Amino acid sequence: MMPPRRLLICLITFLVAFSLPVKSATNNKAQAEKELKILKAAISDIQQELQANLKEQSEAQQKIQTIDKALAQATTELRQTRDKLRTAQQKLDQLKVEQQQKITLREKQRKQLAAQLKSAYISGKQEYVKLILNQEDPTKVSRMLEYFRYLNQARIDDIEELQETLEQLKTIEQEIQTTLVSLSELEENQKAQQASQVKLKEQQKVALQQLKNSYSNQNSRLSKLKRDEQELAKVIQSIEKTLRQFAPKQSLTGLGKHKNKLQRPAQGSLLSRYGSNKLGNRLKWNGVLIGAKEGDMVHAIHHGQVVFSDWLRGYGLLVIVDHGQGYLSLYGQNQTLMKSPGDWVEAGEPVATSGGSGGSGETGLYFEIRYKGKPRNPMAWIK
Repeated sequence: MMPPRRLLICLITFLVAFSLPVKSATNNKAQAEKELKILKAAISDIQQELQANLKEQSEAQQKIQTIDKALAQATTELRQTRDKLRTAQQKLDQLKVEQQQKITLREKQRKQLAAQLKSAYISGKQEYVKLILNQEDPTKVSRMLEYFRYLNQARIDDIEELQETLEQLKTIEQEIQTTLVSLSELEENQKAQQASQVKLKEQQKVALQQLKNSYSNQNSRLSKLKRDEQELAKVIQSIEKTLRQFAPKQSLTGLGKHKNKLQRPAQGSLLSRYGSNKLGNRLKWNGVLIGAKEGDMVHAIHHGQVVFSDWLRGYGLLVIVDHGQGYLSLYGQNQTLMKSPGDWVEAGEPVATSGGSGGSGETGLYFEIRYKGKPRNPMAWIK
C-alpha cells in the first residue's frame, strides 16, 4: 500500500494536471486515463487506511474502558479487603484483652474457692459437733443450720461462676483461632488483589500507548477531543431533560449563592486551568485538572443528588451531581466510583477516588461546573 502522504501528493498532482489547458489534456488522454486509474486506486487505499485507523482507535478506546472498569473493581475489592483486615485485627486485639481479663478472673475465683473449702474443712467438723451437743437451744440450732446452708450455696455459686468463666474463656480462645485463620485468608486475598491491580495498571499503560499511536497527528487528536466533548454534551442534555421531567424529592437551591465559599473536591495543584489552551490553541479547557494523587478521596462540593456514575469516553469514570437550579458538578478521570445514580450527597462527602481513567495519560481529578449546560469557571466557587 502506498504511504498516505505520497498518495496525497499524487492526488494534488492529478488535480493540478487537470487544471492545465484542454489541448494539453487532449494530447495526453491516454496518460490522463492512466493517472486517473492510479488515483482511484490511491483514493481507495486512503479510505481503507482511514477506516482501519478509525477501527484501531475504537478498539483502543474500548480496551481502555474495559481496563478502567476492571481496575476500579480490583481497587474497590482491595480497599474492602483492607477494611476487613483492619476490623479482624481490632476484633483479635479485643478478644485478647477479654481473654486476659477472664484469666485474671479465673485465678481470683480459684483462690477464693480454695480458701473457702480450706476454711470449711478446718472448721466444719467442730461446728457440727457443737450443734449436736448444744441441743437445749433450738433457735440457735436452726440459725446455725441456715448459716451453713448459706455457706454451701455460696460455694456452689462460686463453683458455677468459675465453670462459666472457663467456658467463656474456651469460647474466646476458639474465636481467636477463627479470627487468625480469617486474617490469614484475607492477607492472601490482599496479595492476589494487589498483584491483579499491578497487572491491570500495566495493561492500562499499554492500552494508553496504543491509543496515542492511533492518534498520530494533531488533527486526529483534535477530532477525538471534539467527539469527547460532544459525548459529554449529549449526556448533560439527557440529564437536564430528565431533571425537568422529574422533580427531586429534596429541595436543591443551586450554587448561585455559594461563590468563593466551597471546599475543593480534592487536594493538589492545578495542572490545567479553566479557559487555558488545550492541544495548542485549538481547544480550551472547560474545567480544571487538579493534581490529586492516585487513590485520594474526591469530595462533593455541595449538597446534591448523583445523576450519573459510569465510564464516559474521554472522561473515564465520571460522577455528575445535580445541585438544582441548573447547576451540575462533574468529577472525572476517577480510579473508583463510590456513589450510584439517585444517591444523595452532602458537601465534603466522598463520591470517588482520583486516578487516571479515560485515556488522558495524566493522574488527577478533572473537575467541571456547568450552569444550564454551559461550562463555568469552577474555581469561582472555591474559597
